Amino acid sequence: LYPAYEALIRDLSLGARRRVLDVGSGSGRWVRFFARYSPRRLVGVDFAEASVALLRSKYAGPGAVSAGVSADFRHADLTQDSLDLGERFDLINVANVLFHIPEEDKFARALRNIHRHLDAGGRAVTTEYLPAATMRTPWMLVRSRDAFESACAAAGLRVVHVRGFCFFSNDPMGIDGPDDGLRERFNRVRAGVRTLLASPMNESARAFILGLLADVERAAVDYCAQRVAPVQFPSQKLVVLERAA
Repeated sequence: LYPAYEALIRDLSLGARRRVLDVGSGSGRWVRFFARYSPRRLVGVDFAEASVALLRSKYAGPGAVSAGVSADFRHADLTQDSLDLGERFDLINVANVLFHIPEEDKFARALRNIHRHLDAGGRAVTTEYLPAATMRTPWMLVRSRDAFESACAAAGLRVVHVRGFCFFSNDPMGIDGPDDGLRERFNRVRAGVRTLLASPMNESARAFILGLLADVERAAVDYCAQRVAPVQFPSQKLVVLERAA
């Protein structure tokens, strides 16, 4: 995901965004990612107070995230109607968050909060699947493209860019149809990859296999990009939102 996100930042000139909000910061992997771009302001929020405490302990003090970066970590619930962080942002990262909000009322509030905290001309980037039909699992609700775009429009947001970035590294929720069809074949490949990576091997062999798997993903994505609209990829996607005019 990192190389795909880096390419997105480069292609859409998002690296110059000086005020960044990371939603669902967890242990800080996206905090470390965005620190590479030296934003003037970097705010991380998470629903879990333990995550916020961890981030504060790891990145306490001026310049702890990166030289010249003003960082702040807060406990916040994106689905809370009264959420107000007191500032707006040029870039809001919402990776692997929104499809874990199955309740429609909370999902709508989350989108409104993104709109509220996005400055004019800003962008929000989320990871979505956007299948033709909404799909439910025990741990997430994957909304269809129409359902997702309609909810965004109701919150004053619109989709301005979609980019597929992987096939086998995530659940094949972008594939429509029964679990015993193409989705099952994708899951067999994923299970085989897990078995391969769990087998005994030295570090050089593991690095080679991981690099090969990444190359397979990139080759498949690039091939489809020449022939299929990104929104139709049977994969997870980076989706860019902006405030509607």
